[in-house]
Amino acid sequence: MAILYGTQSNGETLPVLVDQFGNLLAKGIDGAPGPEGPPGPPGVGQLPADPYEGALLGWLNGGLAWVGAPPVPIPEGVFGPIAGWDPAGLLTVEGAIPSAIKQGVYVYQCNEDGSIYVSGWNNSKIWSNGNTDGTPTGTPGESAWMNAFNSLLDSTPVACAGQSYYTLFLDNPINEVTDLQAYLGGAAGAASITVNGNTAGKVALPSNGGQWINATPALNSTVIQSITIQSTGGGSAQLYALKANGQLLVNSGNYPSAANLNLRVNTVNGQNLIGVPNRTDNFSIGKYLRVPEQNVARWLYDGNLNKVITSTGIDISRLTGI
Repeated sequence: MAILYGTQSNGETLPVLVDQFGNLLAKGIDGAPGPEGPPGPPGVGQLPADPYEGALLGWLNGGLAWVGAPPVPIPEGVFGPIAGWDPAGLLTVEGAIPSAIKQGVYVYQCNEDGSIYVSGWNNSKIWSNGNTDGTPTGTPGESAWMNAFNSLLDSTPVACAGQSYYTLFLDNPINEVTDLQAYLGGAAGAASITVNGNTAGKVALPSNGGQWINATPALNSTVIQSITIQSTGGGSAQLYALKANGQLLVNSGNYPSAANLNLRVNTVNGQNLIGVPNRTDNFSIGKYLRVPEQNVARWLYDGNLNKVITSTGIDISRLTGI
């Protein structure tokens, strides 16, 4: 968008907002603001607790509720191993596929013992479970540091502005590190990273923000005990993720999580699961699949919306958009 200036009949000029094609986006009347528009519709308020896959939101007993037949509870279990993977969404497994796995169920990649596995991750520990220190604006909460170890480069980063810095002291040191990469954001030259307080090895963001940089020069030991990000200018220093020895550092954790590699099942055909993966990472041959405990709407699970009709008197044929 751009602001141009238009000339009135009396010679006075006024700013006019246009898009890149010159189309008028807003206009004034003699420089005066336009009339106030009508009030918007009321918000839906707080959503009910305990949503589940395929749940229908309705109005029941004077409030919002997940309506319809009770959801189908899917028990937890591990099966596999994985025999084949096509990024188009075809996952082939050896052995029996549990009968509970049908449309709308999520399966997650794991090791044989059920622990999370994604190729290229080091999720053996909770890296962000440590003490923090910051000057002069205080420290980000533990949840902020967790964002740097959640595998998602588009999530909220650990960020500090001005001349402030934040340090994470690791309860679980990262050992035998010979190569360190940091995904930093912020204005050019405004973000830097220091390891183990090694200010002599401080590595600054060389150009535009939001990129992987080589932070290996910041290492003064093969053991990482603390990590500091700092704003070296007026902009914001933003840390999104770290790689040690080519592996993305990800907090170990429990299922389910949007960050963990999973497949939302659409169809089961013999030894094949056909569905939609949540990440571009490939499923790994030889690894296993875990079904965490979850609930799935009966209409989705059974593939028949008419089964949602319950004693509450819901007329499914009148639900908009179905």
